[in-house]
Order: sequence, then C-alpha cells, then structure tokens
Amino acid sequence: MRILIHENSDRLDKWTAYYIAAKIRAFNPGPSKPFVLGLPGGSSPVGIYRYLVDLYQKGIISFKNVVTFNMDEYVGIPE
Repeated sequence: MRILIHENSDRLDKWTAYYIAAKIRAFNPGPSKPFVLGLPGGSSPVGIYRYLVDLYQKGIISFKNVVTFNMDEYVGIPE
C-alpha cells in the first residue's frame, strides 16, 4: 500500500483525477475493451469529478469507451 499526503483536499482531488485519467489513457479502451470505473457517491469525490470534467473539456481524456457504475453506501441502513 502506498500512502500519499497532500497539502489540502484540492491537491488530492487534482492528483486523483489525473491518476484516473492516466489509467484510462494507458488502458486505451475501445468498443470491445471498455474501461470500467466505479464512482463513489456522496460529496467526498465532487472535487475529483470537477477535475475530470475539466480534463474532458480540455480534450485530455475521453470517456467514450468508459463504463461506469455508481457505488453507494447502504450497509446498515434499514429498507
């Protein structure tokens, strides 16, 4: 396990977004080989998502062949 310490949450968000983008690009997804990405809910990842949107708008990353699923934290919550 690698532990990274960043100056603040914004730096962590940016680092994480660029890390995800690099993984997608290195995987080189295509129609028959999509990149699968689990996206957590809640407010914690909002900054990461903002940076990912920015990278997309700048043409640095494409989500064309990326399949996502949302992860939610329902453990222990009554029906």
